[in-house]
Amino acid sequence: MDIKIAICDDENVICTQVESMLLELSKEMEFECEIGIYNDGEALCNELSRTVYELIFLDIELPKKNGVDVGKYIRELIKNETIQIAYISAKEGYAMELFDSRPINFLVKPLCKDKIKKVMNKYMVLAKIEKETFTYKKGYEYYKTYLSDIMYFECKNKKVTMVTKDGSNQFYDSMDNVYSKVKGKRFWFIHKSIIVNYSYIKKIAYEEITMINDVVLPISQSRRKAIREMHMEVLKEKD
Repeated sequence: MDIKIAICDDENVICTQVESMLLELSKEMEFECEIGIYNDGEALCNELSRTVYELIFLDIELPKKNGVDVGKYIRELIKNETIQIAYISAKEGYAMELFDSRPINFLVKPLCKDKIKKVMNKYMVLAKIEKETFTYKKGYEYYKTYLSDIMYFECKNKKVTMVTKDGSNQFYDSMDNVYSKVKGKRFWFIHKSIIVNYSYIKKIAYEEITMINDVVLPISQSRRKAIREMHMEVLKEKD
């Protein structure tokens, strides 16, 4: 596996430390990596117009443009949902601010190899999911769509609408059968007729979820507790 990785921290010693640990892990975990190093958020954002990184280790307290602003730039301005962001900070308590950027993890300094390895393990799981496909049948023909392109499924009158980042398709199936194909792959069953891809969630409230295309989807009363618990697990996820 070849991975393009950016490290963005205003402390050169942190950049060197993370780079060294990544190179060690690349041998242990058998992946190749190309690493770019940046000392401020503005420089990284400028480079993203030329270079496509797959994973960014991003400090929050940065000069010129902080890590939260860089995350917003990636998700909201250039609308990139595939870059994975691992935030780095000397402080805790950023969870709510970071959720909009949908980070892969939040690492608290001081950093160590085990923390970086945890991020790489999770990245590899997600990278594998991105290559997986969802198969559905229309008439007598079968079609495939990458799981990473699917935003959500919604069922009305026994017809399932699959909304992707590029459009939508409809087919007949049960939501239980659809969920059996995507369970454990970052999809949440929020309503008996709605399954959402966590990667495309913009906002979570008690009774509803807002997707990045601003579509608001209801959370059924019976699933609110479970969704709230899953949400809290995401917010707590760090080193």
